[in-house]
Amino acid sequence: MNTDYLAGWDAKRENQKALFIERLYQHSGRTNGLFTGLWQEFCINEAGPLLRDQFFEKLEAIHRYKEQAKISKEEFMPTFHD
Repeated sequence: MNTDYLAGWDAKRENQKALFIERLYQHSGRTNGLFTGLWQEFCINEAGPLLRDQFFEKLEAIHRYKEQAKISKEEFMPTFHD
């Protein structure tokens, strides 16, 4: 029996994928046994808004850092080690 197709198989990773998709199914409230579109639904309803919010939080953090750097700006004096 040729099992070359299993050479790159990662059983732990495959199990994690199965558990995650089952979690998505349970969380979606579906009871029809269809797993089709769960990933897309997750991306649109959960991950999409989360990533969008994180993007704007990062922009705000960068803005605050730049403002703080302007306030506490010290003149750079190069030394031998610079």
